[in-house]
Amino acid sequence: MKKLIRLTSFVFALVLTVNLSAQELGLGFQASFPSYGLSLKADFNETHSGQVVLGSFGTVSTISGRYVYNFNETGDAFPLTPFVYGQIGQWSYDYDFLGIKESIFGYGVGAGLEFNWLASISDNFKTTVEIGYAVVDLEYYDFSATMFGVGIHYYFLDF
Repeated sequence: MKKLIRLTSFVFALVLTVNLSAQELGLGFQASFPSYGLSLKADFNETHSGQVVLGSFGTVSTISGRYVYNFNETGDAFPLTPFVYGQIGQWSYDYDFLGIKESIFGYGVGAGLEFNWLASISDNFKTTVEIGYAVVDLEYYDFSATMFGVGIHYYFLDF
């Protein structure tokens, strides 16, 4: 529990720092099996981004951070931004029925595409699709696997 409180404090401090230095700030939803939940994404410039994921809705919950490196946008009619990312965080598995509770540090890397398929509604929406590899060594829910993910964020701050 103390680790979770320290990690949560770190995440909030990171969010405050991101809020003060970001060019764009988006709030949304991030899903990467087996966890999914709320996400805060900050674009520091066109190349560098940071993301905090509070994935509390899946089988495995996570509090994690990502560094995202964005490549140049391609396409005129339907712009795509390729990216790569590195992720670290705390993953937890809690299965009350069997009395199993565990939590461990994990990491992952991946790549994806960012685009706005909701441009007819608002230019503030950005969607991502990604593929990655994660290593999370939980005893009862061990996974080191290729993962597929999707995210959608609404950018409400644009400096």
